[in-house]
Amino acid sequence: MRKDRRKIKAAIAVAVLLVLTLAANQSFAHEKFPSKPVTLIISWSAGGGQDLTARALQPHLGKALGQTVVIINKPGGGASIGFNEIANSTPDGYTIGQASPSINILKYTMKAEIDYVKFEPLMFGGYSPCAILVRKEATWNTLKEFLEYAKANPGKIRMGNSGHGAIFHISAIGMEQAAGVKFIHVPYKGTAPSIPAILGGHIDAIVAGITDTFHLIQGGKLKAVGVAAPERSKFVPEAQTFKELGMDAEFITFYSWLGPKGISKDRVTVLYQAFKKAVETKEFRDYCDSQGVTISTKGPDEFAKFLSQEDKKWKELVTIGGIKPE
Repeated sequence: MRKDRRKIKAAIAVAVLLVLTLAANQSFAHEKFPSKPVTLIISWSAGGGQDLTARALQPHLGKALGQTVVIINKPGGGASIGFNEIANSTPDGYTIGQASPSINILKYTMKAEIDYVKFEPLMFGGYSPCAILVRKEATWNTLKEFLEYAKANPGKIRMGNSGHGAIFHISAIGMEQAAGVKFIHVPYKGTAPSIPAILGGHIDAIVAGITDTFHLIQGGKLKAVGVAAPERSKFVPEAQTFKELGMDAEFITFYSWLGPKGISKDRVTVLYQAFKKAVETKEFRDYCDSQGVTISTKGPDEFAKFLSQEDKKWKELVTIGGIKPE
């Protein structure tokens, strides 16, 4: 009898627990989202390109969500500190973050446990293509001319980049592979220090993003001979793509948003729709035009496929370049 009573009491306890859990889940599912401020983590310092883009979007995203969007900068570790903060946050949609190609590259170039699969893709917003830039007075005016010279003079072109193992270094390796040429890679601590070097004639060209060099292109100091983009950029329409020359080389820096893995589908949808509405505002588009950013949106599923493809590409190029995690 006592055993039977214990079994009955245990069964009742389990049933009560299930009912309470179900009720809690139903309440959570029907909770208006968002019902409080949303935190947007930026994995870079204030004042940089990613940060300024987020701040240009912030008021429009807040309006679309009907809540305040609070930006928090978490720089350091090549963006790994901020990415870890995002990945380890509660997956309720209230803590999200901005992403760049670092989300794929870090685990291959640094001893950082950053993996795109730990995140919930929300939306891909836009990009800036990696470009080959030369001095305005350089004799090369097209990508075809530049690559023909590089092929005829292997190991002669001094190609600056933003640092060993950084995106523009790896992109330059990808360009070499696609075109069958060889550069002398000259690393700098960021794109900014490479600018005086190319303007002063210490190097022949640099691989950099259009956004990083847009003011110099507009000012007539640099010219883009080629872009590693899906199509010609409206910001440098004269620059040929590798694709036009029958070469497979697409390397871009991008502006996108994600959250920790596990955000419910309905909340992912709410966030995606809010981001899309914010990105499509005239004010944000005007800002992107002023910075050389191409608006090109992808939804959660398409963005997830893109990240998977990017991961394979960067892994292969890091291996080819012999770049070891530091």
